[in-house]
Amino acid sequence: MEGSRPYAWPFDGDLRADNTALIIIDMQVDFCGVGGYVDAMGYDLSLTRAPIAPIQRVLAACRAGGFTIIHTREGHRPDLSDLPANKAWRSKQIGAGIGEPGPSGSRVLVRGEPGWDIIPELAPAPGEVVLDKPGKGCFCATDLQLVLSCRGVRNIILTGVTTDVCVHTTMREANDRGFECLLLTDATGATDPANHAAAISMVTKQGGVFGAVADSAALLAAFAARGLAPALPPAPAPGGGRLARVAAAPYEYELPPGRAALIMIDFQKDFMCAGGFGAALGNDVTLLQGCLPGAAKLLAACRSAGVAVVHTLEAHLPDLSDLHASKAARGRLPPELRIGAPGGPGMGRILVRGEPGNGIVDEVAPVPGEKLLHKPGKGAFYATDLEPWLRGRGVTHLLFAGVTTEVCVQTSMREANDRGFECLLVSDATASYFPAFKAATLEMVVAQGGIVGWVADADAVAAALAAC
Repeated sequence: MEGSRPYAWPFDGDLRADNTALIIIDMQVDFCGVGGYVDAMGYDLSLTRAPIAPIQRVLAACRAGGFTIIHTREGHRPDLSDLPANKAWRSKQIGAGIGEPGPSGSRVLVRGEPGWDIIPELAPAPGEVVLDKPGKGCFCATDLQLVLSCRGVRNIILTGVTTDVCVHTTMREANDRGFECLLLTDATGATDPANHAAAISMVTKQGGVFGAVADSAALLAAFAARGLAPALPPAPAPGGGRLARVAAAPYEYELPPGRAALIMIDFQKDFMCAGGFGAALGNDVTLLQGCLPGAAKLLAACRSAGVAVVHTLEAHLPDLSDLHASKAARGRLPPELRIGAPGGPGMGRILVRGEPGNGIVDEVAPVPGEKLLHKPGKGAFYATDLEPWLRGRGVTHLLFAGVTTEVCVQTSMREANDRGFECLLVSDATASYFPAFKAATLEMVVAQGGIVGWVADADAVAAALAAC
């Protein structure tokens, strides 16, 4: 679009109703309404009310064009159980303690209070998303990322107050998650004009370090140039739009190879080999080794079909700074069997990155170009970059293999399912030290029509990939 800086936004010119969301941040009575907390604190209310008219114009255009529209409200539970102590303390230092009665009698920034609500001029319409957030950023402790990903949103238009606090925090969060952001200069505002100007300037540095800025007129002109056409159909999947149809339970699984990834979970020597951590705990590692032929067959089929491959390792930093105290103490193990202790001969320290026991067994070893993911927890999404890596490649479908079925594999699959990925667990490419637990996991996955996903064996997946 013309008029945005420091580059023509979005970066690739792909601006459509079905891939773009308007986020209207915290246009609440307490921040920009007459008689609200900001008004009573003596700030110039005209500064936080200035964005109202530009937002109204953009909002009308987005409603007409069928864009995703999201309204946010900063606020806390009535019992303040989601209010961090430092935020509570800071609010009291400026004479506006969160949860205390404000000038209008409304408790400051408490959900359900009159001052917490959105101003009438920008009231949400039926069907528009209203997001309650306890922090400055819209992604912290909310389901915003899930809402955006479920709707296929990649571009975000940011409006609201204040530019330097909640708007900027949200823009930075979104940018780090791979969203393409545009801040509307006249549709945002701050209690200090200098802070508003500085926040805008920061965005434009380093070639657009957080995205781009423009005024509402430039955006509306871009909408007009595109005619606010109805949403276009989704772009074809990479790989020519091929579709593999896998015979699976509870019903056929449709797998687009160009939008799929194979997640190979924790095929590491510490768990799989004699002399490793798993064996030291008294487990029969041959039970895990039994899934290697199926895993190798699955891996070969996915490589041949061009499916992205991710290998995970449960591992901690050498200084154990990413090891929770609860995990370190779990099981009341003797010191010689705890994470970070010297392992069996040739294995190195237990579950520590870079140690020999933390390597992947030869049968399913990674090849160049495949992603190696170190995870400090059981789930592959916790404290890792897996989700943005998958989203950045357009991945929508995940195949799961690995060990153990009921712990790390099932945890990762449930995490993926809650994030909107279509998941299939490959039954003979996964194993447990406790066969009954594996069987129970497979049943849980397909229960209630596939509440977590699908199950199939490696032969079924390989055959479907070969046929498509």
